[in-house]
Formats: sequence, structure tokens, C-alpha cells
Amino acid sequence: MASTDSTKIDAKDYGSFKLLQSFPIKYAPITISKWRSEKTGLTVVLGSHQAPITNGYFAIASEIFDDTGRPHTLEHLIFLGSKKYPYKGVLDQLANRAGSNGTNAWTANDHTAYTIATAGSEGFLKMLPVYVDHILHPTIDDSGFVTEVYHINGQGEDSGVVYSEMQGRENTSGDLMALEAQRTLYPPSSAYRSETGGLLHKLRVLTAQQIRDYHGKYYQPYNLCLVIDGAVPIPELFEVLNHQVDPLILEQRKGQPVVAPPEDWQRPFVETTTSHKLGIPESVTKVVEFMEEDESVGEVSLTYLGPSPMDYFTNTAIKILTNYLSVSATSPLSKEFIEIAKPFCTSISFYSSDRVNHNELQVDISDVPSKHLQSIGDKLKDKLAKTVQEEGIDMERMGRVLRRDKRKLLDYMESRATDVLADAVIGDFLYGDRDGKDLPVAFEDLKDYEVLESWKAEDWISLLDKYYVSASSITIIGKPSAALSEKIEKDEKERVEKRKAELGEEKLKELEKKVDDAKKQSDIPPPSEMISNFPITDPSGISWVPVETAINNAKGQQAKVDNGEVQKHVDADGIDLPYQAHFSHVKSNFVVVTALFDTFGLPSHLAPYINLLTNALFSLGVKRADGTVLSHEEVVNQLNDLTVSQQTHFEFRGSFAEVLCVSLKVQTKQYEEAVAWIRDLVTGAIFTKERLSVIVARLLQELPQEKRDGSTIAVAWANKLTYDDSKSASQNCDTLNKLEFIPKAAELLEKEPDTVIKALEELRAHLLDSSKMRVSVMGDVLSLDKPRSVLQRSFLPIKEAKPLAPLSTSLQTLTELGKNPAKKCIIVPMPAIEGSYSQHFAKGPAGYDHPDLPALRLAASILNAMESYLWKSIRGSGLAYGANVAVYPEPGLVGFTVYRSPNAMLAYEAAGKIMRGLVDGSIKLDQDIVDGARSSMTYDYARRSETILGAASTAYLNEILKGIGKNYDQEFLKKLPSITLQDIQNVIEKYFSPLFNPDYTIGSVSVSSSKLHEVKAGFEKLGFDIEQKELPIIKGDEDSDVEMESASGEESGEESEEEK
Repeated sequence: MASTDSTKIDAKDYGSFKLLQSFPIKYAPITISKWRSEKTGLTVVLGSHQAPITNGYFAIASEIFDDTGRPHTLEHLIFLGSKKYPYKGVLDQLANRAGSNGTNAWTANDHTAYTIATAGSEGFLKMLPVYVDHILHPTIDDSGFVTEVYHINGQGEDSGVVYSEMQGRENTSGDLMALEAQRTLYPPSSAYRSETGGLLHKLRVLTAQQIRDYHGKYYQPYNLCLVIDGAVPIPELFEVLNHQVDPLILEQRKGQPVVAPPEDWQRPFVETTTSHKLGIPESVTKVVEFMEEDESVGEVSLTYLGPSPMDYFTNTAIKILTNYLSVSATSPLSKEFIEIAKPFCTSISFYSSDRVNHNELQVDISDVPSKHLQSIGDKLKDKLAKTVQEEGIDMERMGRVLRRDKRKLLDYMESRATDVLADAVIGDFLYGDRDGKDLPVAFEDLKDYEVLESWKAEDWISLLDKYYVSASSITIIGKPSAALSEKIEKDEKERVEKRKAELGEEKLKELEKKVDDAKKQSDIPPPSEMISNFPITDPSGISWVPVETAINNAKGQQAKVDNGEVQKHVDADGIDLPYQAHFSHVKSNFVVVTALFDTFGLPSHLAPYINLLTNALFSLGVKRADGTVLSHEEVVNQLNDLTVSQQTHFEFRGSFAEVLCVSLKVQTKQYEEAVAWIRDLVTGAIFTKERLSVIVARLLQELPQEKRDGSTIAVAWANKLTYDDSKSASQNCDTLNKLEFIPKAAELLEKEPDTVIKALEELRAHLLDSSKMRVSVMGDVLSLDKPRSVLQRSFLPIKEAKPLAPLSTSLQTLTELGKNPAKKCIIVPMPAIEGSYSQHFAKGPAGYDHPDLPALRLAASILNAMESYLWKSIRGSGLAYGANVAVYPEPGLVGFTVYRSPNAMLAYEAAGKIMRGLVDGSIKLDQDIVDGARSSMTYDYARRSETILGAASTAYLNEILKGIGKNYDQEFLKKLPSITLQDIQNVIEKYFSPLFNPDYTIGSVSVSSSKLHEVKAGFEKLGFDIEQKELPIIKGDEDSDVEMESASGEESGEESEEEK
């Protein structure tokens, strides 16, 4: 970890900003300080620590008492211009030049947060006044409302970015269930009852003036908190705040030397009617239907009332208790409901959400067979009651849970410090003491753990009884319905047709003109000097996390690494290992040990079994190297008591699709234990019919949910066209193959279990080929006494050194269509989604050192940038919520993705026009956008190495796996200034333009059943050979039909986080 000296700050008043709190976090090198401006009431909280990235979360307490979605729609409109910068796209273009990858935002049900992250702090400080101006002084004009929020197009259809987003969500199971729970728990006087994202029928009648009125009330400096973290020089921060931010706020309030809340101002949530005490008088159960052709499984949620959000100790205790109950295969609830031959569900998850007096305590039960939907809630309650009344608490298990949670806290402060800080500080801003008295308590976790470690079983029982067993609850059952899909489709079609008839042709033409005029108005570019005068971030100013590497080369290998202190430390320890082992040294409290197995060449009949292996590996019985046999429960318990995390998956950091990784993250002193456990898990896992049947039953039950996601299915079919199952183990484990293999595996385990066990044994033997195996050790290598001899005595007992086979790439697994993409397009109708998703592939440059790669990556950054070419032509026109190009050097492909579109063909067609225009010169490459994209890439590459262990893994990926050098990212950024506009135009013509010519591309589309014929005809007209595919219906239990009454007539949605 970085030295704590680096976070010593001069905590004092700065100008009009008065210090309210300043304290160091005792378990991390971070100091938190809070100030408030006496002139404007603006609150600033800074988490000072060493990091290459500076993060900003600018939070507004956004309370709403209706379903118009004004918090969410306003969040979108903020980005369309401000008083000082009255042009759409300026904010993101300037953010890119400042070393960011644009801005973003989300709307939760109690706040809206606007985010930016930059490489270094220089660009961040330049962006701060620009961003605050957009938040507090947006234009919110009518044209922006038409394009970004809602309009009726010339065909009489509803459109707009926000409307399309909510259309894709309103009828999903999660949204419907969440809103029903809110409606049941909260009275009309509570803002928590509202759908902050906006219900469709309310969005259709919302006006821009209503949004302006909402902004005028809530978007005030005294209701805004700037949460900042990173290595920000404090004097420079307050130079900007005192001399730019506060003055621009006062400038808009002419004649006011000070901004003060009006006399009738009420602090949102805390002082309004939302704060009125509430309870759940008696337990209630409601049923909500959601669209799904496959009716075999549904969802259930239970909601309880918890302690105050400021009661940090009790909330921590509840988190530990619920981890005890539900986390891992040996938890009481997992053993009762999941780890059985016929599972009641596939997961039980506990959550807590901050609310003004009582936090919401939610239990989500996933993938419940339809026959258990009505009873699973009561069964769960009975189990909790039995724990209180009969079974008690296993204090040995509780000790393990506490120890692991403490380790994970320390890990989060290394790997996710920004998230931890933002969550705590925003919660305190919303519900804590205004002067910051509650804030230090939010970071007294170690003190809380100390107290909890002294708790006895009866203390835990008392907590469980108070908040769950003796408490009333609201149960919401999400029931899948094929009939509902047809009804919604029919009703929507009739509504639109009726409106078209009422409007008539003339009115529709007027509406079309209104949309066209709004687009023209929104697309007026800013003066070029507004962009070009904004300075570009210098990548040389980034503080990269230092990483030093060492290696034990395999036989005949000469891989080059740092030949420094770490290499000497490794060389001085023991003899050479008979396989490759790489060491990345960083100052961390943890070490990550990863074994990498190249699966290329694996017999294709064994490849699907990797699905079983990866899902079972950490929860099977194991025969350890010393002959000790452990049950699966002993394995789970011992691993949980050792690790911070345990993972097994394909790919390393998103590259090398055929590499299977098994990794354990532990505290540094437990390095040898981690090495020994990986050995024993891989070589000594015990495969039995009983245990495998339990794991396969859970996987089988997860399948219906997995195939409800439109994006997943579109990508899966595109991959199936591109990669050869007989060559690619990872493709053999992809979603579509799982839909076939998992039911087959379940049947085999029932009838021929030895066939499955033999296949897994055979799979293991193939994986344990030392010529295809690599080891990575990342962490504080210099503090490991025996970095190499630990591997020699505790890792795989490999006697004979073999030459290391070259690492396989996905280029080797392409189908004939993957090698020469042309014409083919799969279309899949899906009743569970609204709208469509698509994925297309064409040929690209192959290899991480290809000379075209720098220009092509820059071109992708230019095309994908917010408010750039694709953004404006597709998202800006309401054709899709998202669309982007991508570069895949490993298989030698480029791709184009459309996300959540009313008609993916129209988005695809619009992108093709952009490419052709950029190639023939009818659309000019904008130098300002190019410069911004260069700067934005600085952020993208810095982000990869933002955390200590992230930097270590980037070094290993680049230096050894890709073979392009440890410092490739830094060297790559140095090449960007020399790439010319002609270079960019050339690679667009060579690689991206063919993506939009059916003769050179292949693709896949998932589409709502109601839009199938329209989208299919569109792609056929473009020249694709369309093949329609149907998703299999997973066979459920014969007696799964259960009669349930649906909740009466309330319109449903969800007001969880909406992202820009």
C-alpha cells in the first residue's frame, strides 16, 4: 500500500470554505475531510490518497413524490448544455480533453450523482467549474426535452432516449417487483414510494417546464455535495473552489452576496413528510406477473425494516449476520434451500438500502421453481425462526465470517476505495448530521468488528429475532407469464394505432418536423475555440503505480523482465522450477496466486465439462497432498477462512479466451497456504454423483434467467457464428451451449453418473500438462521469504521440465465464417424483452503488436466518445440507448454493438452512413474530437492500473502473456500524438467501414417478438442472409403450475439506479 505519509493534509479553512471534519481512516492510507462554503452552502468532501485516477461524485438529494421521472429526466438534460456552455456535448468533449472518458450519472431513489474520473488531478480541477455550471445552471430547453426525454415520431411511435430506456425496463421482473414493494411499504406522503426513473404513461405527459420547476427547487448549492478522491493538491482544489466555482454560482444569483435556503426549505427526506415514522403492521404477500415465455422459474423478494442508516454498528452487525446465514455453500440457508438435489432456488441474497429512519432490509430469492413460488417465503421465515428457537448460532462459523469480512474490508480499501468512500459519504450527506459529526463513525469498522468478536451466540440470536423473525415483512412474488407478453404487445399496438388514427397524417407530419427541428437545434456545434482553448491533459503527469517483475523461465525460454532487486530475491531462493512462474511486485497487503491452464487442443467432448468444474471447484470434497480427505463442507469453510476471494474462469483480464485461470487472493503471510490449496483443488478434487447432482441442479435452475437477457443472447449467437465449438473450450461453455449441455449433464448424472465423473477425471488429466501451464504471483514479493521454493514444495509436483507451448489465441478457434465474415445474420425473437440488441463482426488486425493497432484504437475512441459521431447519430436520434465499435486484436476482428434499441437495424444503418461519410470526406474528422479522444485514452490506460494489484496484473498481461513489454501502455500513449487524421481515415476505411457492408460482416440480433418481422425485414433489405433461431424452453417440474392471484392493477416499474 502507499505510505500513509502521502496522505497527510493541511486540514484547515480555505477562504469561504470552513472545515467541518478531518480524520484519517485507521485501516487505510486515506484522510477524509469535509468543508462547507459560507457563501453558497456548497459541501465538499475529499478523500486524500495516492492514486493515478482522480474521481468525482457530485450528489444532489433528489426527492420526488410522483412517477413523472423528473429526477431521471433532469439527470439526462444536465448534459445538454449550461448557461456558460450552452451547447450539447461540450461537457463530454471537454472532459475527454481533461483526461477522462466522458461523464456519467445515475439516479437512485434518494439522490442523483454525476460522475467524472480523470487521469491525474490537473484535468479534474479544470473540469470542476464546468461540471458544476452544468449541474446548477443547465439550459433545459424544449429541443433537448424532445430528443433526450420524449417525443412522438412521424410514424406515431413513442421515442426519446429516456423513454426508450424505461421502455426496456418497465416490464422486467426486478422493476415490477421493486415498485410493488415500494407501493406496499410506503404511503403517498413518502418519496420512497415513487418511480424516480419515470413510468411510461407519466413520461408521455411530462413537460420541460415541470422539469425546470423541479430543478429550481432541488438543484441548489446547499443541496449539492462534491465527493472527490485521489491525489488532489488541496491548495489548488480550493483555489478553484473559491475563485471559480463559488463566483460562478453567485454570478447567476445577481445581487446576492450569499446563497441561503429559503425559509420554507426542508432538507430532502430528513425534514419532509418522507421522514414520518412508518412500520409494517402485519406481513403481507403480493404477486406480480412479468413477461416470460418460459414459466418454469420466478423470483421472490422479502422486505423488512432495519435500523437507522446512521446506526453504523447495528448495520454492520446485520451485514455479518446475513453473511453468516447466506454466503457460501455451507451457510445455513444454502444448505437448506440450494445445496440439495432439487433446489428451492439458486441464490438467497440480503441487501440493505439507506432510508431516513429505517433502512430497507431486502432478501432476494432467485430462480424459484414455479411450484415453490407461493411457499418459499414462508419456508425461509420458518428456517430463520428455527435458528432462533432451536438451532442457535454456530460460533465457529461466525468467527470465520467475521475474520473474512475484516479481510475483505482491507482489500476493498486497496481495490475499491473510491466505491467505499462514495457510498459512505453520499449516505452521510443525505441522512447524517449536516456538520459531519456522523461521518467519522462510518469508518470505525475495525472498532465495530472488535465489539462483534466479543458477542456471544445469544447476542446474534437477539439481532436475528428483532429484525427478521419477530418482524413483519412484505413478500413480493414475481411470476413469469407467457400470456402477459402477448397482452402487453397487443395493448401497446392498439394504443399506438389508435393514436395514429386520432392524429392523422397532417399532425404526424407536424410531429416529425418538430423532432427534426429539435435535432437541428440540439446539434448546433459549439464555437471551435470553446473546445480548442481548453487544455489537453499531458499523460507524462500521471503517477503510475510502480511494479517490478521477476521470472522463473520454463525450459528453453528467455522471457525478459526487470532484472532488479525482485529478480535477485527470487534467484536467491531455491532451484529453478520446471515451469514458468512470474512475479509482479507491488506494495500490497495481499498476494494473488493464479494458475493458468491453456485449454486449446482439449478434446471437444470434454470441453463442456469445464462448466461443471468451474462451478464446483471450490465446493467439492478434496484429498489433500498429505492424504487427508476433506468433505465439501470442510473445503468451503477452510477456504473461506483463508481467502479474500477465490476465482476460476476463462480469460486473464479479458484476454486469451482459451486460458482457464484458478486464483486465490490471501493475506501475504498466507502465500504458501494459497499455493498448496490451488495444488490440492486442481489435483485432489473428489467428483461424486451426490455433490455434482446438487451443483448441476442449481445450474439448471439458473438457465431460464440467463436466457432472458437480450444483450447476452445477441452476443452469444454472434460468437457461435464466429468461434468453432470443436476448437474452442470457452465457446463450448458459452450460454447457448450451456442451454443444451446442462440439462444433458443432469440427465447423465441421474442415469449414467460414471460417464460424468470419468469425463471430469479425463478433463483434469488434460489440464495438468506442464507444457501448457503458467503461474503468476502478484503482491509484495520482497516480503515473501521463499517466493520460489514455496512453489517448489507446495505446488504441482512436476518432475520433468518440458518446453512451454506458445499461448493459444482465439484466432486459432475461428470458424470459416469467423475467418471470412460475410452475409450471415441470426435473429432471435424473445418475449421477455422490449426492443432489440445486436452484435456484428468483421475482419480486423490480428496480434497485439500489429502496426495498425494504435491508429485503429484511436479511431474507436473517436467514434465511441460521448457526443461524438456514433453518439449523436444513434443515441442522440433515439435510435438506441448505446452503440459502439470495438477492436479485438486476439482473434483479428472488429465489432459493432447496439444496446437496447427500438430497432437495431436502424441504428446499424445509421452507423454505416457515418463510416461511409468519414471515408468519402462528406463527414469531416473534427480535430477537437480527435484531440479529446487522445486525451481520453490516457484515462482508459491509467484506469487499467488504477489499483495496486491492478497494476501488477497489467504488468503480467503485457510483459508475459502478450509479450509486448511491461510498460506497453505508457509507450502506447506516447505514440498517439504522431497519428494523423489520414491514418485515422485509413483504418476506418480498412476495418470499420466493412462492418456495415453485409458482404464482409456477420451478426446476430435479439428482438422482442412484437418487433421481429420489422427488424428481420430491415436486415434482409440491407442484404443479409437471415436465419431465425428459437431459444429452447427449459423443462420444468411437471407439477409446476400453481394458481396465484396477481397484485391488483397498479402500474409497476423500479426506481433503482438509472444511468446516463
